[in-house]
Amino acid sequence: MPVDWKLAAEIELGGLGKRRLEPADGDRQRVTAEAILNDLHDRPGVVLADEVGMGKTYVALAVAASVIASTRGRNGPVVIMVPSQLRRKWQREWEQFKHHCTPSGSFDWVRAEYAHNPTEFFKLRDDTGDRRCHLVFMTTGCFSQALQDPWIKLAFIRLARRHTKLSAQLKQRIDCWAATLVRQVTARNLTDEVVGQLMKTPVTNWKSILVQQGVLTEEKDDPVPELLARYEDRERHHLQWRPLSHFVRSELPAWKPDRIKPERRTRIRQQFNEICRKLYDEWLSAVPWTAPLLILDEAHHAKNDTTRLAKLFREPSDIALLVNKFHRMLFLTATPFQLGHHELVQVLQSFGAVRWDGERAPGGTCHQFRELINQLAESLDKNRLAGRSLDQLWGKVTREMIGEQSAYQWWQRVETEPRDGWERRLVQAVQDCVQTKCQAETLLKPWVLRHNRSTMFPSQDGNPTIPRREARAGRAVIDDSFDGQEIGLPIAEDALLPFLLAARAQGELASRAGTRAFFAEGLSSSYEAFHHTREVSGNARDVDDDGLVVKAEAVEVAADVRVPIEWYENQVSTLIPSKKGERKERLRHPKISATVKRAIDLWLGGEKVLVFCVYRETARALYEHLKEEVEERVIELAGQKLGLDPTEQRGEIENRLERIARRLSEEGRPFNIEVREILSEPFQDERFAVLKESQHQLAEVLTAYFRSPSFIARYLPLEDPDLRDAWELGEGRPEVISRGRAALRRSIRETTDQSGQTIIDRVHQFLDYAVEQAERAKTRIDIETNEADDEPVDPLQELLGAVSVYARSRRRTDIDQDTIVERDEDDGSYRVIPLVRMVFGDTPPDVRDRLAQAFNSPLFPEILVSSAVMGEGIDLHRFCRHVIHHDGFWNPSTLEQQTGRLDRIHSKAERCRRPIRIFHPFIAGGADEKMFRVLRDRERWFQIVMGQKFEFDEAASDDLAKREPLPTELAERLTFDLARWIGPKETTVERRSIEILESKTSESSTSSFGQ
Repeated sequence: MPVDWKLAAEIELGGLGKRRLEPADGDRQRVTAEAILNDLHDRPGVVLADEVGMGKTYVALAVAASVIASTRGRNGPVVIMVPSQLRRKWQREWEQFKHHCTPSGSFDWVRAEYAHNPTEFFKLRDDTGDRRCHLVFMTTGCFSQALQDPWIKLAFIRLARRHTKLSAQLKQRIDCWAATLVRQVTARNLTDEVVGQLMKTPVTNWKSILVQQGVLTEEKDDPVPELLARYEDRERHHLQWRPLSHFVRSELPAWKPDRIKPERRTRIRQQFNEICRKLYDEWLSAVPWTAPLLILDEAHHAKNDTTRLAKLFREPSDIALLVNKFHRMLFLTATPFQLGHHELVQVLQSFGAVRWDGERAPGGTCHQFRELINQLAESLDKNRLAGRSLDQLWGKVTREMIGEQSAYQWWQRVETEPRDGWERRLVQAVQDCVQTKCQAETLLKPWVLRHNRSTMFPSQDGNPTIPRREARAGRAVIDDSFDGQEIGLPIAEDALLPFLLAARAQGELASRAGTRAFFAEGLSSSYEAFHHTREVSGNARDVDDDGLVVKAEAVEVAADVRVPIEWYENQVSTLIPSKKGERKERLRHPKISATVKRAIDLWLGGEKVLVFCVYRETARALYEHLKEEVEERVIELAGQKLGLDPTEQRGEIENRLERIARRLSEEGRPFNIEVREILSEPFQDERFAVLKESQHQLAEVLTAYFRSPSFIARYLPLEDPDLRDAWELGEGRPEVISRGRAALRRSIRETTDQSGQTIIDRVHQFLDYAVEQAERAKTRIDIETNEADDEPVDPLQELLGAVSVYARSRRRTDIDQDTIVERDEDDGSYRVIPLVRMVFGDTPPDVRDRLAQAFNSPLFPEILVSSAVMGEGIDLHRFCRHVIHHDGFWNPSTLEQQTGRLDRIHSKAERCRRPIRIFHPFIAGGADEKMFRVLRDRERWFQIVMGQKFEFDEAASDDLAKREPLPTELAERLTFDLARWIGPKETTVERRSIEILESKTSESSTSSFGQ
């Protein structure tokens, strides 16, 4: 019989749970989880494709927990396979899920573990009883890991030796070489005699020997998984032992390893490892194991049959290791329409790898499933062709044709009363697109669930609804009076010539098929990026057009392309500042200056700012400019409040700031006492009781933030006479000190940022976040380990460690901004360091994680400059609602992913009911405006024409940039609707239409996929 999984009664995804979600969000997640479990009743798999930031992880964990509750691990563990950079996040989310979405202790019996490689996975499967594993996390590269386990290699030698006749002398030679072959240098007690004993003993009995000899300890797991040990009998499997048997008979020298030259030892070991690798893959494919459910995150990475991940699910394939192993599959992706329709079909075809035999098999047969997916492919192909035909026809629409009215008003007239043959073809193209969309949607909906985020925040207490996002482009980035307009940033007359030359070069290249003026795009980003682009062409970018990291290396350019543009490049390079030129000259770049201005204005208003760019040199330039501008603004602002001239009296301003910082930091001083009293008050609240043990650490990092020059200049009323008298007086007259302390308290409790939040509000929110980490640590801290030393990681201490890096005293600081490597010597005290940070492709992953955690707090850094490496799978939303897309992409999904770092559940925007503000600076004319216009056009077609190629040459992008954008209202008619949940704002008519569609979907699914 098919599986009968229901949403576990204990799970509370709705608004009544402990997550403090919007009720609509919780309801949507609950309905989605129920729909997935219902679909998995007789379907092999489902794709959950909700937009980014809508809580797909929690929905998937609800499904996993429900399956675990149903199976109790009897059919194997639920497996969650994720990209390596997201593995720890998923483990943290599981602990959060148990705490927030289930009654206390209801899922504590579930044992969740991480398997670094297949051997560890099979060891976990061996466990029974109280040690049974119910949930296994692994990376998408788990089954691609090279065989490193020495015990598996020794087991292979043992089995190969068992399957061939060997002389006593040859057996002795194997015993002598075994430890060297498997590189078992850490087990000093693994002598030739012990190896000889192992070679004579069944693999299942190895542990007792190794414990007796002191090689292993009793608490360690069996060295070889039971599933491998079962395969000792040649008749029960089809492993090819002949190459290894030949190797041990013919390739091992008669001399001991230490008498062989190192180079030859290395070659022998490499030959042995290659033989074992092939055996390992054969074993992984042949070993009979099953599991109820696979959850695969970022499933679009399996879109291409040539990748190793996709091959795991494909037959025939030499590494089809996951075929016939899982009863059901759940795939997650936020970008199903980023894929071509054939690539989406390939992802869906992966569901064919489930077990199609046995009592838990899906309805129908594998053949019927593939036939149904083929029908879907044909339907999607028809819709894609209809969409492309409409795209081509709409490309002929011009502003002159539309006149003064809006594009949608013009279309309404055309649809009602077409005046000529071309307009009738346009109307027919829309009708064809709608018809094929509905047909494909009906076939796609049983396999893909997708909910799009509402464009408005839900109304509260009768207040009007608020837009979720607010975008400003071009000149509106620096001038609010241009809000709502898409006019490019102006270029100063004395800086205009290089941009005109670049545009002229683009015009020449437009006549050459397949060419692209990378240097013009670099010039639009920054002067520094232009110089770097000349050296390495397209690879000056930190990421490609799909947001993937690229390496900085030179690219060969054809001579017939190189020669025509070389003159332009040379001319431009002489007209713009060099990479080593004066900072103020380089800051005059129109887009650099706009980004810096907007970021600084937001920062002065108390806001955090996230800046995304493409070019490495642009990231460095923005970091340098922002860092210098912040320092200058701190002096200017403090000078204004203190009544001092920042130019003439800079030294005095710095001295005053330093003196105030000492007043705030020196123990026993009135203002230090006041700050500590303010910070101690939240800990009297019962909800922060779990933080008592860490109160001192939390107070220290917060105090460090409060005494930083930037905090003092921005937030403290230095112009207040009461406060000024108290600073200057220090000790003495109590009434003056009392008034000064009161002024300090008012500033912390009443001064608001541009989001309307006070400083103490942000402190409380930070402590709420710390509580989440502390509760996770309290429930179980050993789910995460430091892979280097296998020490448990306390989530709260990890958070404190991240924020403390940017708020600690340094006797010596060595910061290399090329790699973001920091070397610290901590004397136990705290002092804030620069609040602007940058990260790009070469930044080590551990530094990226630390920066993300610190930025996701109210502390430093406050401005983060990043390439697209921080644009996927990372949370940056808790204290930031402003993002600047300094550079554009041809692919709109890349920018959507980046904005999605801030548009998430529990975001600052949600808490303060203010829109996420998205800035797109672009320069008027040339490469920058062209990319912006193309992006705007492609956004409308993004979910209409699947499988677009988003990197364009100069000729194609010229044509696209001139197009009239498709009206939003028309685009919505042509966009797939794969929702299973209707929000509370929908009308009765809309609800009924969805019910009809779901009914048709169900009928279609029943008739074509036997239930």
